[in-house]
Amino acid sequence: MKTYRWINKPEEASFISRPNRFTAIVKYKSSEKLVYLPDPGRLEELLIPNANVSIEKRRETGKTRHDLLLVETVSFPDKRLLMVSVDSRLPNILFRWLLEENLVNNFGKINHIKSEPKVGNGRLDYYIESTTGKHYIELKSVNLIDASGTARFPDAPTKRGTKHLNELINLKKQGYKSWIFFIVVRSDAITFSPFFERDPLFSKTLKKAQKAGINIRALKFEVDSEIKFLKEIPVNLNQNPFAGYWPE
Repeated sequence: MKTYRWINKPEEASFISRPNRFTAIVKYKSSEKLVYLPDPGRLEELLIPNANVSIEKRRETGKTRHDLLLVETVSFPDKRLLMVSVDSRLPNILFRWLLEENLVNNFGKINHIKSEPKVGNGRLDYYIESTTGKHYIELKSVNLIDASGTARFPDAPTKRGTKHLNELINLKKQGYKSWIFFIVVRSDAITFSPFFERDPLFSKTLKKAQKAGINIRALKFEVDSEIKFLKEIPVNLNQNPFAGYWPE
């Protein structure tokens, strides 16, 4: 199985607190350290006191010198320990890797690829021209799971995410092929479903996007310092019967 080497020099630490959306305080080598947290989601089910985390030193200088990239949590349903990504930059990297390694075959032979294409007043993640047409692609990072084994997104209201869906719908009307891939960065997910309770508007718009012909996919990965693509998992856009019930 092909793997992607993501973290070159992981260092162990433990989570203490989160001063704001983009920073965390961890215990590292017997002292407290402020680190960058590259995921603005709530992450309440993952970032709990004393949780084991992996950090890596960055080349750039600034207020923080390390990134917090992985959090250890308990899997569903077998209660084993596994690592989960808390880096919302990762889906773009992984998607490009999937294309380069021919691990996804949704697009036929690719003739042109552009990252962060401008669309309206914003940008999507990728634009592809291939033997199957012209495609616009948006990616979302998913790191939460409920007690039914369902990966859920978003974990906090996302106006930006809803805007992306509406842009994909408009592009579909213009004749482009539109896609949204939910990149599930934990290995214990069984299915994917939108998080209706956290963001009803995004969830409703995702169902609207499906009716408009937007391709909706969920891809599951095993994540650690090296990453493995496991498989595509089913997408369920109906209300989840286990809503609000999380593994202990």
